[in-house]
Amino acid sequence: MRFDKKSTDYQINMFAFHEMDECVPMTKSERDNLRNWARKGYDIDTNPWDYLDADGMPLNYLQAYRLHYGYSSGPWDYWKGPESQTYWDDTLKCFIPKDDFC
Repeated sequence: MRFDKKSTDYQINMFAFHEMDECVPMTKSERDNLRNWARKGYDIDTNPWDYLDADGMPLNYLQAYRLHYGYSSGPWDYWKGPESQTYWDDTLKCFIPKDDFC
């Protein structure tokens, strides 16, 4: 979905971008691409690659960006244990819950 720049939804989306920018560790490239995505009016909770999580919901832009460019995890995931991580299926372009994988 693309928001009109004069809409309330656009302003809320930009606020969410700024909040994510402050709270989520990311590289300059990630930040620049996320900012461009939000400024174009796209919801930061969507992605242009249509990547989905294990529940079939769209990944947010940053998660999808990291998968698309080949690094689904990194120092930002240090607090997660291996039992909470799901498996990425390249053919389906979505995460598969561990319960479905075993």
